[in-house]
Amino acid sequence: MTPETDRAALGAYNDAALEDHILRSSLSACLALGEQARRLQEWRLHKAEQDARMRECLLKNQEAVKLGAQLEEELRQMSLKLEAAEKGKADAEAAARRAAKEA
Repeated sequence: MTPETDRAALGAYNDAALEDHILRSSLSACLALGEQARRLQEWRLHKAEQDARMRECLLKNQEAVKLGAQLEEELRQMSLKLEAAEKGKADAEAAARRAAKEA
């Protein structure tokens, strides 16, 4: 081999080595990006599941608030009825005492 062919062979080898390095680096970068994309997709799925659970909890909470308001109203109505019954009982007892005094 002549020095010129040696240089040409070395240059071709260096070019091939550089191309190999670039391809390996590109492949490595693509694999890393693919892994990041997979993780991002997993995170999005997890987030969507969390959002769905949150919406479900909010709906249940709204139902509980409505039920609580209904129960409060029922309790208020029962309290008014109890007060009226107690007043009626007191009025009846007072009327009975008056009737007993008059008799």
